[in-house]
Amino acid sequence: MKYFSSESVANAYKGFQGSVTNKSWGVLAIMHQLDSMIVPGQTYVVNCCDLSTYIEQLFCLGSKKDYIDNGKEWYVKFSTQWNDFFDNQGKTIPNIFDIIVWAYRTSPLSDDITHEKLLAMFAEDFHLSAADIRNTFDTREKIIEYTNNLYSDSNLLSKVSGKIGTSLSKNITADGKSVTASPGELSRGPFIQPLYAALDTADYILVSQTNFDELYPMGGCRKVILPLTNLCKSVNAYLTAIKSKPFLLLAGISGTGKSRIVRELAFMTCPRELQDEDGTTPGNYCMIEVKPNWHDSSELLGYYSSFNGGGYRFTKFDRFVVKAWLNPDVPFFVCLDEMNLAPVEQYFAEFLSVLETRSRDKEGHVVTGALVDKQYFKDDTKMTTELGLDKGDDWTIKVRSDLVNKGLTLPPNLIAIGTVNMDDTTYQFSRKVIDRAMTIEMNGGELSQMFGNSNSLKYRSDEDVVKLGLFKAPYINADEVIERYQSQAQIIKEKLPEKLEAVNTALKDTPFQVSYRVLNELVIYLGALMDESTAKGEAIDDDALPALIDQAMDQITLMKILPRIEGDEDMFRRSGGTNVLKTLQSLFSEDSDSYRKLKEMADRLDRTGFTRFWP
Repeated sequence: MKYFSSESVANAYKGFQGSVTNKSWGVLAIMHQLDSMIVPGQTYVVNCCDLSTYIEQLFCLGSKKDYIDNGKEWYVKFSTQWNDFFDNQGKTIPNIFDIIVWAYRTSPLSDDITHEKLLAMFAEDFHLSAADIRNTFDTREKIIEYTNNLYSDSNLLSKVSGKIGTSLSKNITADGKSVTASPGELSRGPFIQPLYAALDTADYILVSQTNFDELYPMGGCRKVILPLTNLCKSVNAYLTAIKSKPFLLLAGISGTGKSRIVRELAFMTCPRELQDEDGTTPGNYCMIEVKPNWHDSSELLGYYSSFNGGGYRFTKFDRFVVKAWLNPDVPFFVCLDEMNLAPVEQYFAEFLSVLETRSRDKEGHVVTGALVDKQYFKDDTKMTTELGLDKGDDWTIKVRSDLVNKGLTLPPNLIAIGTVNMDDTTYQFSRKVIDRAMTIEMNGGELSQMFGNSNSLKYRSDEDVVKLGLFKAPYINADEVIERYQSQAQIIKEKLPEKLEAVNTALKDTPFQVSYRVLNELVIYLGALMDESTAKGEAIDDDALPALIDQAMDQITLMKILPRIEGDEDMFRRSGGTNVLKTLQSLFSEDSDSYRKLKEMADRLDRTGFTRFWP
């Protein structure tokens, strides 16, 4: 067995200064006391004495106390944005290995301990998935030294004092101050009390002496409604699609408010510093008017020109993407209006390809390939005057460095939404485009819905601004969903491929069968639905999971499979007169969206001899 060296522990203490506050350690202590993985919206019961004792064991060096269990309990709920807490408490995101080394500073470790095993140990003890750890902490590895003997508290105090340049008492806290407390108190020390009934932490975690579920029993959930949408569709349909993939197609007849929805999302999410004075165009919104003569990406992504001294000609879209990088905590919406006035697979090819390169780096951050190559970001003048990189703060310097070293990549807070009118003046979508998008059909509701919505496009007050967390994609591949929901993993891995295989069987001998990409996004969509259910306090048991699977299958079929389908009677009539569309229709319940759409398509085939998804 071995221990962390006092040098490594002191380095860890110094490392989390400025990134971990007393509140942060309070939340970590609560996480340590849970009895299961963190599920947003679920109520946890925590023993007050056990919680405070754990905190004192972390920070009261050389002090032995007699602890009294007064039997009191706390009730704790984590919000859907809980993992943003650690990012917003300090000046920087805390490094997970600083946390681990300090939390286990007196624990004996196995001789074969590694960084990976330390992460696994932390994940189990603090009830986090590997995905939660990646999304919450800086996971860059640090050098850790070990010793065969546990150091003394006095030795550690001396080391820590030397690292931070001040003398400490035996009872040290995250900010170097002393802890004074009496055994058995509700909150001993400064770690938990700021969380108790603290309004500034309510976005992330609620702590109460009274059971939330008894005070506030679950009732109907109030839904946010976007005006001028198809039958007043709940915004949740858009949010779930965006969380599954940040590229949407809003399709339907002209005048149904497709581009307005994108602007409205921007107004809902625009912070004060990005608002314009006349209230017409949020700073996190960009309209790109697609032109019929676009047959390559130069109008969208720019191009190199040798005229006037040469150099890269950056576009409005390029500048908007850089702006999104400069404001990583705000969702940015780019609206490609009348997207299919030109062949999408030609002018949008680079974007579609780069979208498929999304992965995670060692720190767990989402990274992609480059839209614009790094060779075009060498001109300091252009970087400053054209791309808005004129500030000298640390983040701007980092964005500038990334452009020079990596090129212009897709920021994880950028959401691309294309509006689509399918008529004789537009191009059809290739299956390549449909495969890479989430399609939502909009054909308008009652015309009377127009009235009363003229003033809906306006900024919200600071406290009502919708945060990025509502749109943030929690998963980029199916494996992350499986990792998050391990107890349901086996059912997911069996049922979802089975359902897609049934679809492919119905589509046999047609060019419309689907493959791994659709399965991957079906699992991600299901993961987003499961997250929404747990956030509302709903248990995902054997009764609830099949319903969520059916819901995910219904929506993915509607968004990604049916838009691929078009053809005449020869395409859909099998020998014996079987209608492929009606066979496919039989896979869904009569109250599902896919069933209704397939019936519409089958009826159109019967009437005209030709059918497709688009109206």
